[in-house]
This record gives sequence, C-alpha cells and structure tokens, in this order.
Amino acid sequence: MNNPVGTKESILVISDFPQKASSSLVSSLGFEDSTPNHEEITVLNLGGKERLAVPDVFYDGYIQVLTDARKHVGQWIDTVDSPLLIGLGLGGLVALWACADNRQAPVRGIVAIGSTPHLEFLKDRHPYYDWPADTVKKTLLDWDVSYKVPRIGSRHVLLLHGDHDQVIGANWIEEFFLLATGVSRFPDHWEYHRIRGLGHDWDHEGQAVQEARQYLHAFRKKIATLVG
Repeated sequence: MNNPVGTKESILVISDFPQKASSSLVSSLGFEDSTPNHEEITVLNLGGKERLAVPDVFYDGYIQVLTDARKHVGQWIDTVDSPLLIGLGLGGLVALWACADNRQAPVRGIVAIGSTPHLEFLKDRHPYYDWPADTVKKTLLDWDVSYKVPRIGSRHVLLLHGDHDQVIGANWIEEFFLLATGVSRFPDHWEYHRIRGLGHDWDHEGQAVQEARQYLHAFRKKIATLVG
C-alpha cells in the first residue's frame, strides 16, 4: 500500500453476529499474517450464539450486542489515524452506523461484506419472535442505516455480496446501493459487486472468494492513496 509518508493505515475488522467459529477473520480476507509497518489490523469479535441465550433474543441479544459494538467502534475511530472499517455480515451494518454516528471522523473507507442496511432479515431467522409489536417496529426503523446515507458523507464505501449467500440475501444490499448512490452527494464513492458463487462466509478457498479478495485489495489500494 502506498500510504502518504508518516501515515499508518489502521484497519478494524468487525465480525458477523453471531460469529461462526472458523479460521482467522484476517486470514479469510486474504490479509497477510504479518502486516507491514504502515498497517495495523484490529479485530472486533461480536461473539457467538451464546450471546443469544437471553430472555429477549432481539433486544437483549442483537440490539444489545450491536449497540455496544457501535459505541466501541466510535471510540476506536478516535484513537487511530486513517481508519478503514471492514465489517462482515452484521459487522458491516455496525461499520456503516459507526461512520454515520461519527460524521466528522477521518474514516477513509468502509467495506461491508455479506451485509445488510437493516435488521429485517431477522424476521426469517427468528420467525417465532413477536415482530408486529409497535416498539419492535420502531427499533427496526431506528436501525435502518438507509436513512443516514448523507451522514456517511464523502467516505468511500465498498459493498460485496455473494449470490449464494443463504444467511443474508443480496437484494437488501442491492437496494441500499441504489438508494445510496441516488441520495449521496458523492455517488462515485460507492462501489458494489455481486459475486457469482460466493456464499456468506469466506472460509473456503475458491474462485469466488479469490474474486472477492481482489475487489477488497483494489479498494484498499485505492483508499490508501487518499490524503487523510
């Protein structure tokens, strides 16, 4: 990466939730185990299914975990230089919200992989939850980052999704991309790729994973040249 002299590229990788026990997130993204001196990679693991063993799976589980993560990422942004946020699954939603929450922070880029702009997909994952409740409807609306696109500002955004994703369908993020590029003052800063044959996880080598990694590498290379 060709960073400006004296600038360290700080990368935060945010896991999905619940996070499946698998190989290193950093390795699955194709990053080297040992990073150059100008790169610093941190991983925020949101936890596994044990964090859903709570009385209210929506509020005590998902909302509590994601709210804590948003706060954590916001605090992390204030401690680093030239940050790049990479979120997988719901980690991508956390990354988008953290940037919207901290609109003045010098975030260079956001990558959302297999992600979603809201929590509507949880209705299929947890069909027996009391979704029609008015308070739940309001919370779902409050967590829809589509309404906060202008707050993301001039940050560069990469959205990657596989057409074989059985966890979060690609349609959600495609609609978000179309909305974002229509609303944002910087539509050319948004990039979306739907990758044929790619599933939700990158823990299996294959052509689709390699293609996704190439898009990620190209995006990192592009934003590394930006002056923070």
